[in-house]
Amino acid sequence: MADVVDVHSTMEPVLDPDGVRRGMEAADWAVVAVDAAGSMIGWGSLQSWTEDDGTRVYLNDGYVAPPARRHGLGRWLLRESEAVAARLSVGHPGNSLTVLGANASTVQRDRMALLERSGYRQVFTMVEMEYDGSPVLPRQLPDGITVRAATVADARPLLDLASRVWAGRPFFTAPSEDRLRDWLGRSQLDLFQVATIAERVVGLVAVSHTPSRIEIEDVQVDPDLQRRGLATAMLTRTLSTLTRQGAGPIRLHTEGRDPAGARSLYERLGFQVVREYRRYRKPLSH
Repeated sequence: MADVVDVHSTMEPVLDPDGVRRGMEAADWAVVAVDAAGSMIGWGSLQSWTEDDGTRVYLNDGYVAPPARRHGLGRWLLRESEAVAARLSVGHPGNSLTVLGANASTVQRDRMALLERSGYRQVFTMVEMEYDGSPVLPRQLPDGITVRAATVADARPLLDLASRVWAGRPFFTAPSEDRLRDWLGRSQLDLFQVATIAERVVGLVAVSHTPSRIEIEDVQVDPDLQRRGLATAMLTRTLSTLTRQGAGPIRLHTEGRDPAGARSLYERLGFQVVREYRRYRKPLSH
């Protein structure tokens, strides 16, 4: 069974040795599987964090090369990562809920089946969308709002904005100010737009180029300004600029169940779903 790889994906990186190495270096735990000739045929890893509602998450990830599948290696890697998570969780006894997490796209049928047989249940879905090239006319900004390019000094205001946007939402972990500063430092700031009212940051649209695509990395609007056309105005201006520049595939991803209306907005602007990513969880047993 060959992998169905989407080279334009914003969520599913094409596997390469450097990418696998970086992922393992960032993980809490990682292991590789090799065949009799010493060639790597699979790997597993585990990362953990605590979400804003106190949930401790141990996310297992893994890969098995197509020729090595259906021989139990994926099941073994999954069980090993679960055992490691159980040991690591002893150091975080104060969390109100500790869970195992795992991800799979809808083209990874084997992985979805393995997770579901192992007791994982889907808790939410992300969808990846691609702009179909429909012409858009830039919309007017709401009264009193101006838009400018972001600067690295916006890290703190963007943290405040994210805290307001995501307050009370499940499955969320607020980024640190240092992480946002690093993101801004790596970004193409001429395509990272922030909206302000009297110097207060109330919205953003961040765009990045890679060799394979244009990605709209994030769209946020302060709850006080939602449903007033700010996201539409910023996105139509961004799409108009990108299409004039002859940009390649334009992708973004968002929650599938559309809790805040983001998916509906993107669909109205000409984005179509190209792949679905399921997010699974399972109670951690000690």
